[in-house]
Amino acid sequence: MNFTNNNGNGGNGFNNGYNNGYNNGYNNGYNNGNTQFNQNMFGGQNMNNGYNGYNQQYSQQYNQQYNQPFNQQYNNYNGQGVRQQSSFFDSFANPRIKNLSKHAGEAAGDDVSTFNGVAAKTVYFVMVFALGLAAFFILHSTFASSSALEEGQLMYPQEFPIYIGAIILSLVAGIVTAFAPKTTALFGTVYCVCMGYLVTFTSYAYASEYQGIVYEALGLTLLIIGVLTVLYTKGIIRVTGRFRKIVYTTLLVSIIGGLIFLVMALVAPNSAIVEAIIRVNNGPLGILFAVIGVFLASAVLTCDFDNAAQTVQQGLPKQYEWVASFGLITGVIYLYLKVLQLLARIQNNK
Repeated sequence: MNFTNNNGNGGNGFNNGYNNGYNNGYNNGYNNGNTQFNQNMFGGQNMNNGYNGYNQQYSQQYNQQYNQPFNQQYNNYNGQGVRQQSSFFDSFANPRIKNLSKHAGEAAGDDVSTFNGVAAKTVYFVMVFALGLAAFFILHSTFASSSALEEGQLMYPQEFPIYIGAIILSLVAGIVTAFAPKTTALFGTVYCVCMGYLVTFTSYAYASEYQGIVYEALGLTLLIIGVLTVLYTKGIIRVTGRFRKIVYTTLLVSIIGGLIFLVMALVAPNSAIVEAIIRVNNGPLGILFAVIGVFLASAVLTCDFDNAAQTVQQGLPKQYEWVASFGLITGVIYLYLKVLQLLARIQNNK
């Protein structure tokens, strides 16, 4: 019993020693051999270091050759787009559009301004202008049946309050639309009706003095509009921030000068300075000033073309189609009046 047990214990010890020795030795030898084989075959850590160095060198070359130039070009393009948008909204002193930059990109889908929408609203303003035109002839013929004009008069006594009221309403409506663009649909309508009446009376006054001048002015105005449209759409005329500043500054100066002369003519119509200005305007120098006025009106209308285009391209909400179309109709009216004035001065010097 004791012998057997001792033999069993001895056998177990022998087995344990053999197994531990064989396994440890074989495994350690195999692992060390495998590690040495890998190092000899693949270069081990040296190969990994070389591979990582190659990776780093290749990434640097790729970034320098491709990523950095692409990012620089993209940033330059993005900056140029921001500058173009900024030049449209902030580089000229037209209050109707000066503060619209905060609305760019607000609309989506059907709420975005479109060229068709601008065209439709422009047609609407033309029709409203035609109502004012018709109102003049209806009222003038109505007053003619009950009153008589004295020699040299063009306006019946009943028409004078209407004429003054139309002037006041058009001034107020124009100022409101300039500083509150969202009201353009309403006050632009009032403005166009009043201007339809006033422009028709002005044309009637010129036609009584110069035969056929109204038709000539209409034809020349349409011709100028057609030429400007072609030049702008072909990119021959480009509206830049500096161009806008020059045009609107010159326009503002001419308006202020006209208002000053009007006040002087009302307060002191027989003063030497008023008479001198009238003589200059009726002479050859007056034709030159009228030509400059036509060029200024053409430049203003070109800016109105660009305002309409930028309204659509900048993604302004649909309500700003009214602003763009109102700018177009006012530009056309201004151009027509300047052409009419030029033709009248040419007739005076014949």
